[in-house]
Amino acid sequence: MDIGREFRAWVRTQSLASHKMVAADDNHLYVEANNLRAEINIYTIVDESEIVEYRITHRNDDPLFFLHFALDDMRRAKDLFQQMSEALAKQLSRKTTPILLCCTSALTTSMFASKMADAAKTLSLDYDFCALPVEQALKEADRFAAVLLAPQVAHLRARMRKEHPHTVVFEIPAKVFGSYDAGGALRLLLHALHDAQDAGLPEATLSAVSDFSDNRRVLIVTLFVMRDHSRIGYRLYERGVGKAEGTVRKPLLDFRDVDDLIDTLILHDIDIKTLDAVGVAVPGVTYRGTITLPNVLDKSHELGVHLSQRLKMPVFVDNNCNAAAVGCYVSQNEVENLVFYRHAFGHDAGGLGTVIDGQLLKGRRNLAGEPKYFESSFSLSTSYDEALWSANGLHELAFNVIATTMSLIAPDAVYIAVDTVDDADEFKGMLRDVFEDEYIPEVHIVRDYVERVYLGELALTLQKLRDPTYRSLGVT
Repeated sequence: MDIGREFRAWVRTQSLASHKMVAADDNHLYVEANNLRAEINIYTIVDESEIVEYRITHRNDDPLFFLHFALDDMRRAKDLFQQMSEALAKQLSRKTTPILLCCTSALTTSMFASKMADAAKTLSLDYDFCALPVEQALKEADRFAAVLLAPQVAHLRARMRKEHPHTVVFEIPAKVFGSYDAGGALRLLLHALHDAQDAGLPEATLSAVSDFSDNRRVLIVTLFVMRDHSRIGYRLYERGVGKAEGTVRKPLLDFRDVDDLIDTLILHDIDIKTLDAVGVAVPGVTYRGTITLPNVLDKSHELGVHLSQRLKMPVFVDNNCNAAAVGCYVSQNEVENLVFYRHAFGHDAGGLGTVIDGQLLKGRRNLAGEPKYFESSFSLSTSYDEALWSANGLHELAFNVIATTMSLIAPDAVYIAVDTVDDADEFKGMLRDVFEDEYIPEVHIVRDYVERVYLGELALTLQKLRDPTYRSLGVT
């Protein structure tokens, strides 16, 4: 039997990702499942040799997998078939997020939904958009992760939220809807979904493996920059245990909000005189209580100096990602060397925290851990600016940052808090394409970033309190 007949006989007996093949004829076989079509096509060329094509496409004909090869090696044909089957299985297992657009009739919103689908496809986001008239939407909103209301039906927002409390509901601004700004609407959707996840069930409180049960009373304050707002939170610790906490959302990042927060706590919840110290975790480069954040601040802000003088107690200011790295470190006792990496969707740059031999790496004037100075020089499949808004782009950035860090530091463990990296085994597989197995670290996907920051800042604050070199005004 020649290889062409052998291959045709073999492939008819195979299944793709547990789906039975359908033979249109001897040269064309396919599988259709969940809006995906996988095809095997065999073509004879002029010299009677044959070419095999493996292809997987989405319902909109976008290619998801494609390769072709000369049919001259049966073993290779089977190996590539297995790769195609694995690719199809992975695509079938991907979960799409259903999004509903709602107006008085579905006609206008159908057009807008189509434009948003195109924008989401450009950013490699798994969103499935649907448009329904308002009466139907009121009945079926529970089926969707989010409902986007056109300006004409914005008055129904309160009713929609009341009847469907588990669905994110918000209005598309008139200037966005009227100008068919699908990109702008998509950015609003991303923020709304991320905020809903953050505002859901509280994260489980993370515990340290070491003993934090001393007698100190410490206030930890955290600031996080989002794309369209900032959040400031606090947690009061007594003997290493959280006793009171809260979060406030602000339209813009302003470090003076820390003062406002403390004023509020003094009035209502906390006797500041009983505190041993305040620890503050912030974005930016921190050095001796001063914060430098060029994209947000025109000049450095001396938060630690100001607060320590005002409160007459030690105030320590640290970078968020450094605090998170320490939080990762103290929550385990298996490794002494680790890296924490954070990059939020759409943010200009990521942040890196590194612990070496149990000590936080800070570098000259605490600059260590600022990937923005080298991230933009990576060779990516798209531009750097586009990568910041792309699921694939953030994945590529994460891989490049971790691979670069591995070559310099060789950590035992890597902790990743990137919105689009959610499979530790897959990420380790990417690293194996570059590094030998013995150098591959353990990879942990961090889903409790805020908790890591709180725990890490508490650990840093207690460490500095115990170190007499930090006693003068308590600024680091």
